[in-house]
Amino acid sequence: MPADAHINVQGDEPFISPAAIDAVSEALENMAHGALAVNAYTELDDAVAVLDHNVVKVVIEANGNALMFSRQPIPYPRGDRPRYLRQLGLYGFTGTALRLFQQLPQGPLERTEGVEMLRFIEHGHGVRMLCVADDGLAVDTPEDLARASATLRSRVARHLSP
Repeated sequence: MPADAHINVQGDEPFISPAAIDAVSEALENMAHGALAVNAYTELDDAVAVLDHNVVKVVIEANGNALMFSRQPIPYPRGDRPRYLRQLGLYGFTGTALRLFQQLPQGPLERTEGVEMLRFIEHGHGVRMLCVADDGLAVDTPEDLARASATLRSRVARHLSP
């Protein structure tokens, strides 16, 4: 679909906040020269999630672009406790970036990690990272589905309560 910009909310992130989507949209409109995409992230405080291979972690350069994505805990906790960041399944692409993404071949990191945003990084393109307020509730396992169902029931009950 031709457009100047595209926003992708991954299907495994059913509770992404509308405010986070708006923030990615705004960042996409004001993206720095050289970056092709915006990817939302949030801080990761849960030690279990840090070790979970379903949770994609990101390390960010000083300029705000992604340096690396991994399903492993990065950075490695040697010495001080590192700050872990969770990539959210919320992306913004320029129209040009999305066309380029389709043309670029998968690199070895993308194939190994199964993280599509690595395609831009492996080919030398910037991915602007944007911190958003989000609980990061993704549905990757049957246990996640049960937790998401309970969360949805709770939210519906709160909404319907007088």
